[in-house]
Amino acid sequence: MKHSESGIRKVMKQLKKCNDIQEIRETAHGQMILAKNGEQYLAHFSAKAFHPLRRWLKKNTSIKTLKF
Repeated sequence: MKHSESGIRKVMKQLKKCNDIQEIRETAHGQMILAKNGEQYLAHFSAKAFHPLRRWLKKNTSIKTLKF
């Protein structure tokens, strides 16, 4: 990430610690997050992207509350 705010860094730290997330890949358009259940999510880290990411994480991982 070229420019990152503290909220994005906090979210990435939580994602890296989660056991249900298999891999986080850098793509040309953001980050590809792969869950162990086979689901994947392309995250564009901006202020508007947090709510859809929280919804996906609740459904596919053990993260129930995302702090940012």
